[in-house]
Amino acid sequence: MVSAELENAAVALRPTTCLDRSALMLYCVFPLTQLMAASVTTVALAALGGRRLHALLVTYLVWAWFVDSSPQRGGFGLCWRWGITGLLRRSLLWRWAAQYFPVRLHATASLPPNGGPYIFVCHPHGIFGISPMTTFGTDATDFTGKFPGIAVHLLGHSAIFRIPFFREWCLMHGHGSVDRQTCHKLLRQGHSIALAPGGARESLESTPGSMRLFLAKRKGFAKLALQTGATLVPVIAFGENELYSTIQFRSGTWARAVQEKLQRLLGFALPVFCGRTWMPLLPKRLPVDTIVGAPLRPELGSCSPPAGGFVS
Repeated sequence: MVSAELENAAVALRPTTCLDRSALMLYCVFPLTQLMAASVTTVALAALGGRRLHALLVTYLVWAWFVDSSPQRGGFGLCWRWGITGLLRRSLLWRWAAQYFPVRLHATASLPPNGGPYIFVCHPHGIFGISPMTTFGTDATDFTGKFPGIAVHLLGHSAIFRIPFFREWCLMHGHGSVDRQTCHKLLRQGHSIALAPGGARESLESTPGSMRLFLAKRKGFAKLALQTGATLVPVIAFGENELYSTIQFRSGTWARAVQEKLQRLLGFALPVFCGRTWMPLLPKRLPVDTIVGAPLRPELGSCSPPAGGFVS
């Protein structure tokens, strides 16, 4: 009786711990933290640097924005070949960060390496996409152990790869831009990809206790599978929408109109959200369970329209 009471007390106290190893690691590797650090670094170099530093910064920005095609290749090729990407994705920092929630991966069917390439279709997007970022952007949930022999690229909006210095961190992890050319190129090369079709629009609808998926006008992933012969794999994350409290503006209000306008201009949404009370940007400490469903393999080239166009 006493031991049971002590165990229950320990479980009850665990979520209230403000700072521990997993929370600290999550804060260090959290995208917003890195994005802010990269932005501050860029501004500081521009404001405080001399002529040589300014010239280097301008050269770097020109290379990053107009020359480097690594986002279309799914990351830095040398990092993949030399094993740097694998080392980063298997880092203990990511595993400790995943334990904060925790994020858990559940496989409901086997995915043989010769059955790919695979398109992992992730829902819901949530505010930041914690589940796809942790599951497919790193190896924190033991993806390679559950699905050996499958290398997957997590794809995101091209705007991510225009953020100085932050883009290199993403590219070193094997991420890429989610445009049609990149998807076709990676799949033709036999690489698997993971994406969240709901995107920015779905993140505006993220609210605890609900799961609204936007698929009616977002069937590009299905056409992509038909064109390339890739295998579709449905992925759903229970708990993703619970990580942040949000303020929802009704359709037709000026606030919602501003959000949708910014979404169209920037390519990503700006929802109003709050995580932990002591640090609003940090997500709540709630479990996220990622379920990987059974694969669906279409017939290669079966997307050819019969006469009048694509059939939904």
